[in-house]
Amino acid sequence: MKSYLLVPKESIETEARVGPRGTQQGERVLPRTTALRFAVANRAPDALSSLGMRSATLPGPRPPVSGEEARKRVAKGSRIKRPTTRGADATIPPLPGAPVTEQTGSEAGSFRFMPLIGATMAHFYSEATEAEARGELANDFEFIPDVVPLSFPGPVSAGQSGPRNRGMSSLAQREWPDESGVPLAHAQGIRGAGVLLGVLDTGVDADHPEHTARVIQFRYVSLFPNSPHNPARDIRGFDPDGHGTHVCGIAAGTHHGVAPEVDLYVASVIESETIRTSLGRVAAGMEWLLHQFSSPQNVTRPAVVNLSLGFPLKPPPGISEADYRLNQRALQTMIRRLLDSNVLPVVAAGNSGPDTVGYPAAFEESLAVGAVDFERNVAHFSASGVVERRVVPDVMGYGVNVYSSTERRCNNQAFYERMSGTSMAAPYVAGIAALYRCRAPDLTALEVRDLILANAVKLPRSNGHRTGKGLAVFR
Repeated sequence: MKSYLLVPKESIETEARVGPRGTQQGERVLPRTTALRFAVANRAPDALSSLGMRSATLPGPRPPVSGEEARKRVAKGSRIKRPTTRGADATIPPLPGAPVTEQTGSEAGSFRFMPLIGATMAHFYSEATEAEARGELANDFEFIPDVVPLSFPGPVSAGQSGPRNRGMSSLAQREWPDESGVPLAHAQGIRGAGVLLGVLDTGVDADHPEHTARVIQFRYVSLFPNSPHNPARDIRGFDPDGHGTHVCGIAAGTHHGVAPEVDLYVASVIESETIRTSLGRVAAGMEWLLHQFSSPQNVTRPAVVNLSLGFPLKPPPGISEADYRLNQRALQTMIRRLLDSNVLPVVAAGNSGPDTVGYPAAFEESLAVGAVDFERNVAHFSASGVVERRVVPDVMGYGVNVYSSTERRCNNQAFYERMSGTSMAAPYVAGIAALYRCRAPDLTALEVRDLILANAVKLPRSNGHRTGKGLAVFR
C-alpha cells in the first residue's frame, strides 16, 4: 500500500481568498470560511471513485462533487477494470513484531476527501490503480508521499525536575507571574470564554481534575486515519503519554491554565511510544478541527490552534530531498488554511538550541514560540534561527519547569509535573492569544498575532539565541 496526500497545485502556490466579512464598525461579523473553491479541488474524489476506490470521507457523507453524472457513466463503461481480489497487503496477517499494515478490502484503494484543508488522502492497494490515478490527476495535483515522520519536540531536562504531586493541586497559588498579565486578565473576568482552542498532540486525559469540569471534544486519529476499515472516532479523551494533557493544562487547565474557560478541542495524532505522527494523521486532525470550528454554533467564534510537532531539520535517511520538500509544502498549505479560516496557529519552535529551526515554525504563517524561564532567561534548548530572512521564533513564552497536569494512576490518583520545552511555551502563548480573542472577539487572527507581538516584553540580548519580539504577555 502507498499513501499520498493529493493537493491541488494551485492551492499550494496560491493563498486562498478570504471569505466575505462584515465591515460595519461595531458589527464586524467574522464567519469562518476557508473559501477553498479552487477549480480542480473536487476532481480528485471524482477520479478516485471512478477507479473503484472506496470513500472514507468523515465526518458525514462525501460532499457532492462536480461531474457526478459523468463519473457514473464512466464507472459503467469498460475502460475501468475494478479489482475483484483483496489487495496484497491484506492477504497475510502481519507477524508479531512486523510493521503494522492497514486492513484492506476488495476495493482498489481508499481515499478521504478533506474539503476544509483542500486535499484528498489516497491509499493505493495496487500499482496499477496508482498509475491510472496519476494519469488522470498528475497535471493538476501534487502526489505527496506520506513518508516523512513528524514528531513533537519532547520535554527536556532544565536542571529541575520536581517531584510529581498527587491530588488536585499541591501549589498554593497559580504560578503565572504578574508580568504575564494572566492574573490581571482573570481578575477582570477575561478567562477565555467564547474562544475555541484546538490542540494537536498525544491526547488529553478528560478525567484528570484539571480538565474534568468541562466537556472536551476529542477525536482519536488512528494509524490509518483515512481508511474506511479503521474509522476515526469521537470518544472520551485519553492520553497514554501525558504530554498532551500537560499542554492542555498549561493553556486551559481549570486550576493552572492561562485561559481556563476556552472550549477545548483535542485531536490525538501522536503515538505515545514513538512520539511520531504522519502528514496524513495531522491532515485528518486538522480537517476535524476545522469541521468542528465551522459548525453553525462555532462559525463566528474566534479560534486558536496549538501545535507541538514538526519535521526533522533534514530529510531522514531513506527520504529523498524532493519528497521531503513536498511534505514540507503540504504542511505549510495546511497551516495556511488555518489563517484562511480566521484561526491563529501557535507553533513550538523546537528544542535543538540556537541555529536549529525546522518546520512548521519557520513558516511565515506560524506564530513560532521559543522558551524562557520565569526569570526571563532564554532556555538553552530553545530553537532559533533565520530561514529565508524570516527570524524564528516570533515570540517567547514560559517554557522551563512549567507546572501542569500529566496523568492518573490506576487508583485514580492524579499527577502534576514540571516539564520544560518549547512544547510548554507554545500553549502558554496560545492561552495568551485566547485571552486577547476573548476580550476582542471581532479581531482577525492576524490582528491578534500583531497585538501579541506589539505587546511583548522586550528581552535583553542573549548570546547565540534569538528571542523575536520578546515575552508574550496580556495587556
